[in-house]
Amino acid sequence: MIILNGHHKNLSKLVYIFIILSIFSSNAEEIKIAPLINLDEIEPSYDEEIILNDDVNQFTEIKEKNSDSNDGNVSTAEISILNKITTNVDTLKLPLKENFLYQELKIYPIGCYLSGPYEKTEIGIYLNIHHKDSKEKIFNGWMLQSLPSISSMEHPIYDIWVEDCF
Repeated sequence: MIILNGHHKNLSKLVYIFIILSIFSSNAEEIKIAPLINLDEIEPSYDEEIILNDDVNQFTEIKEKNSDSNDGNVSTAEISILNKITTNVDTLKLPLKENFLYQELKIYPIGCYLSGPYEKTEIGIYLNIHHKDSKEKIFNGWMLQSLPSISSMEHPIYDIWVEDCF
C-alpha cells in the first residue's frame, strides 16, 4: 500500500465513518412510527353521570340506591377526610347519588364496588369532588381502599380515602 502525504490516515477515518453511518442507517429503517392521537377528540369516560351496564362494566357488583325497596337499606359510602392544616380526621357516611358539602368541598358519591367472596377483598367508591365556590372539578374517578396512592385526590388542604361501602 502506498501512502502519499498522510492521506492514508484520512482515508481510513472516512472508511470508519462510512461503516458507522451504514450501520445506523440500516437500524433506522426498522423503527416504526405510531399514529398520533388527537387529544381534542377523546371524550372523558365519566364526567357527570355514570350509566351502568352489567354486560360491559367490570364492576358488576355495584350497589345502587333502590327507591322501590321497602327494607330501608340505602347504599352508603364511608370515607375519611384529613384536614392537613388542623390534622383533624372526619369519617363521613354519604348516601350514594346525593351531594354532600364538607367545608369547601362538594362531594358526590356515585357508586360502590365490593369484591366477590372468592376475590381479594377490595372496596371502591366512584366519586366526583368539586370545589364548592369555584365549581372546579378536583377529582373524578374510583378510589380504592387497598391502593389509595393510585387514585388519590390532589388538594393542598384535604386528603380523602375510602373506609367502607354498605
